[in-house]
Amino acid sequence: MTLFRRFLPLLVVLALLLGALGCALLGKPSLQSDTVEEAIINEASGLASSLKTPGLLYTHNDSGGSASVFVLNKRGLMPARIELKGVNNRDWEDIATGVDPRDGQPYVFVGEIGDNNAKYPSVFIHRFAEPEILDTLIILDRIDRIEFTYEDSARDAEALFADPVSGDLYVISKREENCGIYRLAYPQSYDKPNVARRVGTLPYCWVTAADISPTGNRILVKTYSNVFCYKRGKNQSVAEALSGKPREMRYKLEEQGEAITFDEHGKGYFTLSERLGETPVELYYYR
Repeated sequence: MTLFRRFLPLLVVLALLLGALGCALLGKPSLQSDTVEEAIINEASGLASSLKTPGLLYTHNDSGGSASVFVLNKRGLMPARIELKGVNNRDWEDIATGVDPRDGQPYVFVGEIGDNNAKYPSVFIHRFAEPEILDTLIILDRIDRIEFTYEDSARDAEALFADPVSGDLYVISKREENCGIYRLAYPQSYDKPNVARRVGTLPYCWVTAADISPTGNRILVKTYSNVFCYKRGKNQSVAEALSGKPREMRYKLEEQGEAITFDEHGKGYFTLSERLGETPVELYYYR
C-alpha cells in the first residue's frame, strides 16, 4: 500500500473539515457600525435606500420634529438635508423609496402613520420625487399627499414599504397581538382619501419597521427585538409572502431601534437607532 493510500482517509476528513470551516467563515455575516454624529438626528425612526443615488440613505426624526429628511452615506455622515415645504411632522414613523410604474421615476415616501392612541380619523404618506443631491440644503415644495384610513378603524403603525412590482404601498400596524398588514392599491389618489385594506396578519407584535428588496423578492420586518426575512416567489403577492415562514436574521439589539432598509443591491441591510441619553445614534450594516 502506498503512503498516499494509507493517509487518504485522513486527508479526506481534513479536507471536509477545512471546507466546512471555509463555508462557515464565508457564510457568517459581518457587521459594520458607524456613529451618526449629527446632533439634529436624535430620534431616527425610519430608513430607506436611495434609488437615484445608490449608496445614499434617507432618514428622519420621530413626531414633533421638523419636516426634514436627512441624507446619510453608508458611514453615517450627512451630506445633505431635504426640507419639505408646507408639510408638518405630526408623527413620522417610516420612510420608503419606490418607482412609479407610470413614469418610471424614483420617489420617496414619508409615512406620517404614527398614532399611539389610535385616535386620528386619517393618516398620511408624503411623496416626492427623488432629487439630485447637489447641495447641502434642498428645499422641495412639490409634494404629493396620500391620505388614507384603515378599513377596520384607526391603527398605530411604524412600518411602510413600496412594492417595486405593483406600485402598491404596504403599512404594518404595531400594537396588536398579531400585527395587521394593510395594502394601499396602486395608483393611490392624491385628492381624496384612500382606504387601506387588511390583507394579512403577522404572528407577532411591536413591528417598528419594514422594507422590501429592490427586485421585490425579499421582505424585511423588524420588531424591537428581532429582524425577520420573508422570501417572495415570482408569482406571489406580498400578502402571500408574509404568510410564509420567515428566516430570523442577525440583529444587534438596540435600545430604541425603529428603522431598517436593504442596501441598494438587496443583499445586506442597515438598521438605525435613536439617541437615548448617552447612547449615540448608531448605523449598523449587516452583510
